[in-house]
Amino acid sequence: MRILQSRFSALIEIIGNLLQLNLVWLLMCLPVITIFPATVAMYGVVRKWISGREIDGIFRVYFSLFRECFLQSFGISMGWAGLACFLYFDYQIMRFPGSFIILGVVSVIFIAITAYLFPAMAHFDTNWKNIIRNSLTMAVAYPLKTALLVGILLVTFLLIFIFPISILILGSGSAYVSYMVCHKLFENLAK
Repeated sequence: MRILQSRFSALIEIIGNLLQLNLVWLLMCLPVITIFPATVAMYGVVRKWISGREIDGIFRVYFSLFRECFLQSFGISMGWAGLACFLYFDYQIMRFPGSFIILGVVSVIFIAITAYLFPAMAHFDTNWKNIIRNSLTMAVAYPLKTALLVGILLVTFLLIFIFPISILILGSGSAYVSYMVCHKLFENLAK
């Protein structure tokens, strides 16, 4: 009976931590221009959890990571948002069949890189060019993990679209699951 109680209390603690992390992430995403730094900081907290490091206060660690990664992630967000807008408007403008194939391939590559972008920014301490290059390399070199990460992103967005209240836990929950997929890969690449 004590085993069940301890597992239940551990589960409640994990859910509580994810809710706290998600709450601070949502608050920091309110100014829309801070979505990238807020998300990288969330992945940084998740990285510490998965790595087994003790976290002394989710809010303190989150804001420390937010300040630490703000400039780099903000810079990448401007370029990434610009590229996303470019792809969107190209879909709206192009009407001949060949363009949809080219834009489709570019969009798939863009989404695959995006799936690795936040975990890579939280894990690796390098410049933005290397982060994008490493994300592209991993997206191409590990197609099954890439498909899984893209699936996690798509399911998360679909659930939030269908059940908007689920955004209260799905942000940090999906970050946790997607970083678990990336963690071993990153550790192996670091060696």
